[in-house]
Amino acid sequence: MSTLEISLIIAVAAQIPLLAVAFLVEFSQRKKRPSRPDALPAVYPQVERWPVESVRGEPAPLEPVQPQTASRETAITETSAPAPESPTLEPESPPTELPPVESALPPVAVSEPSPSTATQIEPPPEISVALPPEIAQDSAAPVTTPIEAQPAPIAPERVPPPLAISGAESPREPVRIGLGLRKTRENFIARIRAAITGSGKADEIYEGLEEALIGADTGVETSLKIVEAVRSKLNNDARPEVIRNALKEEIERILLSAERPLADSGDSPLVIMMAGVNGAGKTTTVAKLAALFKHERGLVIVAASDTFRAAAIEQLQVWCDRVGVDLIKQKQGSDPAAVAFDAVKAAVARKASAVLIDTAGRLQTKVNLMEELKKVARVVARELPGAPHETWLVLDANTGQNALSQAKQFGDTVPLTGVILAKLDSTAKGGVIIGIAERLKLPVRFVGLGENLEDLRPFDAHEFAEALFADGESGSAKSYAA
Repeated sequence: MSTLEISLIIAVAAQIPLLAVAFLVEFSQRKKRPSRPDALPAVYPQVERWPVESVRGEPAPLEPVQPQTASRETAITETSAPAPESPTLEPESPPTELPPVESALPPVAVSEPSPSTATQIEPPPEISVALPPEIAQDSAAPVTTPIEAQPAPIAPERVPPPLAISGAESPREPVRIGLGLRKTRENFIARIRAAITGSGKADEIYEGLEEALIGADTGVETSLKIVEAVRSKLNNDARPEVIRNALKEEIERILLSAERPLADSGDSPLVIMMAGVNGAGKTTTVAKLAALFKHERGLVIVAASDTFRAAAIEQLQVWCDRVGVDLIKQKQGSDPAAVAFDAVKAAVARKASAVLIDTAGRLQTKVNLMEELKKVARVVARELPGAPHETWLVLDANTGQNALSQAKQFGDTVPLTGVILAKLDSTAKGGVIIGIAERLKLPVRFVGLGENLEDLRPFDAHEFAEALFADGESGSAKSYAA
């Protein structure tokens, strides 16, 4: 053996006694160390439910666990509760002394009850016969009578007027055209009366008529034509009533000459494109038209092609939810022509009766925006030949003669087939309707007489002329619904 191997053997032999001593010391320490309750295995569940005395160090016998009367939560609460200050503690009654649960409850199913028991369970006979007949009848009435005699509340059946809109809003009386033309009529009639009664000379009377028509924003050129036609018809007759009737007939004739029926779309949906400047009331008018067409035609689809104005899509969505029509939309900034294309395609697939395209408001002097309007019309025509069947211009009646300029510029961009005059009830310039019909030869399709859904009324030339010359505060006694 070498010296190295001898050294290793000696070192290992020297460590063996030390390991043996360490093992003996550890073994003796473990025997002296008390065992902990939490170190016991889970097979001794009673250790977790030791009584309070055992926790405090006082020996107490372990008791078997009763699952019916004790739970883990109860035992933990008792163990963690602080001990009272008194040196002695009354032991709790053992669970075994409590009556069993089964014995505390009456038997559930044993045998059939005896006749005497059945008699005791039945209600006393006086309960069913104690009430007099009339009282019993009154007490039973609220239970049976309302269910059989009164069905669920239903709106009274009646034939709605041709222009009544059955929407989400409560029904109310339709606005009369006389009320809508109140401001225009007061301005116009006052001037007419001053002209035909202030002088007996024919020249002065007809000059006063021209001023009255111009004051109502009929337009200078149109006013001169109307007065000249009346003067030629009457041969300078100066009687006030005759002049008044002739003037009313001439205005009605001009309005009737511009009227034309709606386009016939056949079996396809009627596509109507709406145009107008900013703030003319175009989006609100689209919603009112949707309610009217839904009542008269059936399924209507609205296209939110105004993707330029902020919150325009959200505003139209609120209106469509109130009216109960479908809205085809995309996110703000999308191509308006694409939205219109999707709406027409959806209308054809769903066999809708009409499509209303709400375009962005634009000034008539903005060439690029007017070109975008042309693009919408071209794309719609590509999907449905002949569409848009109608193109309506929404005008604010408060703009007066500026409405004529707007109509001319829009008409040069897209072929207009009608005009909707909004906010007619808030202006004294209602005579612009006459100028539009005489100079542009465009029919006035609808007039707005208020802010509610029912306040968009189809225009009628005869009713307008009658209301314009009517006496009294309320104007014409006839309404659009008559």
